Amino acid sequence: MTADEAIALLHTILNCAEQKMPLNDTQLRVFRLIWLGKSYGAIANATGYEYDYIKQVSSKLWQLLSKALNQPVSKRNLQTVLQQYTVSLSAAELMASPPQSLLHNLPVGNYSRLIGREVEVARLLKFLSFEHPAHCISLEGLGGIGKTTLALSIAHRFLQTPGAFDAIIFTSAKPSRLTAAGVLPRLQPDRNLRDIFRAIAQTLQCPDLLLQPFDEQIRQIQAQLSRQQTLLVIDNLETVEDWQSILAFLHDLPITVKVILTSRQRTPFAAIALAPLSETESVDLIQDQLHGVDLNLIASRQLYQQTSGIPAAIVYAVGLVSSGYPIELSAVAVGDYAHFYFESSVKSLGSSAFEQILMAIAVVPHAAVKEAIAHIAGIRDEQAVTQGLAKLQQLSLISQQSGRYDMLPLTREYAIAKLETDPDFKTFAYRRRIEWYLTFAATHGGKDGTDWQNYSALEQEWDNLQDVIEGCIAGDRYAEVCQFWQSVRCYSHAQGYRQNRLTCWVAHLNWTDWLIQAAEQRQDDAVAADVLFAKAWTQTLIGQPHHLQAAESLFSRAWKYRHASDLPFQINLAIHIAAWHIQKHQFPEATLWLQEAEALLNQDSLLNQDSAHQRLWIQWHYYQGEIAYKEADYSQAQTHFQQALQQAQSCDWRRVIFLAKDWLAEIALKQGNLSEARLLMEAGLQMAQTHEDHCRTAFCLRSLARLEQVQGDRTLAYHWAAEAKQLFEQLGMQTEAGETAELLQ
Repeated sequence: MTADEAIALLHTILNCAEQKMPLNDTQLRVFRLIWLGKSYGAIANATGYEYDYIKQVSSKLWQLLSKALNQPVSKRNLQTVLQQYTVSLSAAELMASPPQSLLHNLPVGNYSRLIGREVEVARLLKFLSFEHPAHCISLEGLGGIGKTTLALSIAHRFLQTPGAFDAIIFTSAKPSRLTAAGVLPRLQPDRNLRDIFRAIAQTLQCPDLLLQPFDEQIRQIQAQLSRQQTLLVIDNLETVEDWQSILAFLHDLPITVKVILTSRQRTPFAAIALAPLSETESVDLIQDQLHGVDLNLIASRQLYQQTSGIPAAIVYAVGLVSSGYPIELSAVAVGDYAHFYFESSVKSLGSSAFEQILMAIAVVPHAAVKEAIAHIAGIRDEQAVTQGLAKLQQLSLISQQSGRYDMLPLTREYAIAKLETDPDFKTFAYRRRIEWYLTFAATHGGKDGTDWQNYSALEQEWDNLQDVIEGCIAGDRYAEVCQFWQSVRCYSHAQGYRQNRLTCWVAHLNWTDWLIQAAEQRQDDAVAADVLFAKAWTQTLIGQPHHLQAAESLFSRAWKYRHASDLPFQINLAIHIAAWHIQKHQFPEATLWLQEAEALLNQDSLLNQDSAHQRLWIQWHYYQGEIAYKEADYSQAQTHFQQALQQAQSCDWRRVIFLAKDWLAEIALKQGNLSEARLLMEAGLQMAQTHEDHCRTAFCLRSLARLEQVQGDRTLAYHWAAEAKQLFEQLGMQTEAGETAELLQ
């Protein structure tokens, strides 16, 4: 008994049990490998699961089989038990062949092994019941997604278990098929209504009706179909020549007929849309198609990535690998698939504008909004863009979700390859992409990075923005990178207060590396000073020893370039160099830098007391307060933080209002003013959570833990400290996480 036969028997046994238990793909895959004699260890290696999990899956299988067969079943006796069960079945039960009266013209092929598609099969079977009111359903999706395979699998299922239909008729308008040997023509495609009539007449064994006039053929075919329950499969509807006539014929069919259509385009009938297979399903299909060739899990996953989970691409690529084709070059082979399946769809568009929209979506690496697509494609007519997007969706070349348009990686590769054949449009599209994202970033960015802001627009486009910026860096487009930097630095910096700093600031730091070098090469000292300052402060916030060491050199270089910038920049730089020294616990040096900042602040040219000048004084008081607190001069610290708070409130600097209150809460705790400390801490926690500032939330939680510890509630103190430690770890703030771990102890 083969593995496929054993699995078919397994389904029969479990479906006959009192409690029907459908098996998932993992269980079926484990069963197959066990049947082939693999050890649990080998199965774990082949599937990528843990050994204990494989044992757990197989144990569940033995329990189900033992209950269904009313005898013990294990890995050791599995084959013996199933062979004995097969012997006990009657020949009719084992080989349920279709009766002679069931007429069909189904093509040969192995359609018993359908991987994935359980949900689609269930929906299709429900529709094909004559209790369902609809008579026609459409299987829709990208070329090669498995529409024909699903339709034929269902048809062959009815052929093997007769009763539902008296006749099964298959017609296909496919002009050719892709095989490992190349593109093979289909010798007699059913391209029009007359071809469909011929297939029906020949299958129902009444070819003489084809000699009648066409109108009489329609009448007689409808009469023949009304005498028996018939399943009609019309494959590749999008390539038929007389679409309207066929649709009219389908609408007039008698109620004894059920119709399955397959189409890349949307139809006016109820539809089942097929999506690519999941990674697990794709790997199962790859293993199923190997036919004795050994391919490990890593290589199987590589094939899945190259094929985007599209079954036809998988079968094609695996066929080549099985024939000795190197897997390292299989991506090139998959390109043959993309050309075969997509070229005909693109040709059917009939308009260069539709192709331009397709290529515009392809140059945006992640889902794009309609406005970006239109600008990149260079199409100003909004209606034309809407029609183009709708047409591409109808052909399943793109998908739309929440107003954003995307495509499968395999489709993108095809569209990019097509773009390469049109160098003028390629240059135009990439230039327009930069233009649109520059405007977008300037519109939604450029905000005050030191305060809480709404970055939702930038957040939605962030992946695309990063790709465009990195493309500008690769192309040495200095002016554009500088513009992007000024627009997105606020959001890029703010990410570190909500995500892991060690990961989310990687791109931020890479951009600054390139900008610093580019600015110095161009002797653009003002930009060099600005970006050196930004990078130094980012390294300071990360706070690890090697980051702090790198920040020292960066601050020094920024100070060297300071005279290329205005006085407020110089003051801000001096204050932040002081903050770096505070981080290093070098309080005398920090005090000297704050004195430098104070001297600059007192220069006459800045005594106009504008908001920028006021903010610099706020920062000066803030860091004076931090030095005093860390030197245990709580009275002096309180004075500075209250001054910073009052000035921040007068100019509505929300984040500094919060920070000043946070320090005042810590001072109140040190001074024994516990009720005041609690009010400030709880209000601060609520504000930090409202603004989704995970960094400040962690500090607030740690402060509350210290408060509860002082008040003797060790359980609650432990709870707050544990939450704070978890947040610090998520943010990559290792020093703070370590300090909180000590508090937990």
